[in-house]
Amino acid sequence: MEILEGNTLAKSLLKKYSANVRDWNFQISVREKQDNFFDAIVTNPEEVWQLKIDSIYKPSPLILGTKVDLEPVKFKKNENQVPFGYRKIDAFKLQRMLLNMQEPQKMADPTHESLASWLNSVEPEIPKPDNNYVYGPFIFTNNDLTSVDKNQKVISDKLANRLRITLRSLYSGYG
Repeated sequence: MEILEGNTLAKSLLKKYSANVRDWNFQISVREKQDNFFDAIVTNPEEVWQLKIDSIYKPSPLILGTKVDLEPVKFKKNENQVPFGYRKIDAFKLQRMLLNMQEPQKMADPTHESLASWLNSVEPEIPKPDNNYVYGPFIFTNNDLTSVDKNQKVISDKLANRLRITLRSLYSGYG
């Protein structure tokens, strides 16, 4: 099992995303495990990646991950769920939509476009320099994402141990 972290993990996932931008799913369990870390599952039509995140409450968390031998269909998403992806944005349209969300009378207007419908209407694409993108959605769930297969618990523990070692090397006072 090859554990990737930081930029190496990000580059590997972006390379796989760039090969096929359709039907990605990114779920994060908001239930902390006994190790005080968070689990995440990233799927595409061909594979599943299991991640361990040190915190969901900071802008640049430490993340480790590995590809796991599971069928992506085991993490079937809700049919109404917007798939994860990078979507090119029209900054003016997005700003107008966000401003409208602050005004209840505009939200009640049947012609109002919701963020979810807008995300569904914009096809995911491969991000390119000098363009603006929104990426997501990240699905936050209370579900235990490591309960689909018995090996996931072992993988989760290995990722947690490796993350703990990484944190100790970065922060000498880390327990």
